[in-house]
Amino acid sequence: MSARRLALAVVLALALVLGARGAAHADVSLPVTVERGAIVVRAEAGLDRAASRAASRATAALARIAADLPGLPQPATIEIRIVRDSDDLVDAAPPGRGAPRWAAGVAYPDDGVLVLAVGRGGQRHDLDKTLDHELAHLALGAAVPTAPRWLHEGFAWQHAEEMSWQRVETLAGMAWFGSVIPLDELTWAFPAGEAPASRAYAESYDLVGYLAHRGRYVDRDDDGDRYPFMQFLRELSSGKSLDDAALAAYGATMDELFAEWKADLSRRYLLVPATVFATAIWIFAAILLMIGWWRRRRRARATLARWAATEAAADAARAARVQAPPGTSPWTEDDPLAEPDPLTDPDTDPSGADPSGPDRRWVN
Repeated sequence: MSARRLALAVVLALALVLGARGAAHADVSLPVTVERGAIVVRAEAGLDRAASRAASRATAALARIAADLPGLPQPATIEIRIVRDSDDLVDAAPPGRGAPRWAAGVAYPDDGVLVLAVGRGGQRHDLDKTLDHELAHLALGAAVPTAPRWLHEGFAWQHAEEMSWQRVETLAGMAWFGSVIPLDELTWAFPAGEAPASRAYAESYDLVGYLAHRGRYVDRDDDGDRYPFMQFLRELSSGKSLDDAALAAYGATMDELFAEWKADLSRRYLLVPATVFATAIWIFAAILLMIGWWRRRRRARATLARWAATEAAADAARAARVQAPPGTSPWTEDDPLAEPDPLTDPDTDPSGADPSGPDRRWVN
């Protein structure tokens, strides 16, 4: 095959692939529409309730997010698209834009569009948290168009914060094994794979959390009421570089702040093994105490049962000794040793006089 024919075959193959993608995108149907001012929600059929809830929640969430961006530009319009499964995110995205198939939602700040998935493979996502997260992306994109990727992800997490043991495990592993991703690698792009991306997300969340709660000076008790963080965002919005914005807000360069965060990460997570070990010792001791208590209780019950059996046997022996001998019958005659009863004995004078005396009387 000549080079010309090979090139023509490659072009035709690409055209077929792109045509298929375009057709797939065109096949997405979002007939449900809910409007709340500048917010428009479009969803697949049957997702009416999800669309109404998202429209109502988005208004309040945007007002809360704007508190970190005072005086900065806000999105003019927002379109929220809701699909059933994460596999359909890419089909509901703006033309020519992609979406990870493992994501729960994707924001496109320059288009003012975010796409949410109700679930993935039968497992439901937390649609409220995902909505808050992606709205924060849109808000920061309008306020600070030059914000790096790590700042975007960390800022979004600040406004959709949730406890995740998987994230804690990821950060602990990064602290234990020294596998922190350099800051310049997080600036513009994240790894494409789900597992490497989870490390990048976890690091971004924790780094921005540190910046949001750091005061003007390095003081763990001074969070500055988030003022330095808001100033940092304002400086970036004005066009300053990361270092210049960091110096203006925190009095330190980004490299210095990154080093502070790494030290803080190690201080927090390198203590985890010792804490876990101490907790395990306490749990083991508690188990031993419970086992000891159970064994003592069982022995006490056995002793009480033994005592009860011994007493029962003794009672039976005493009862056997006071019973009449075999072959005898109870005495039915009068007791010869008993005193006579003057009222029932005819030989006895009720008056007590001697019957043989001179006053003896007979009554017929």
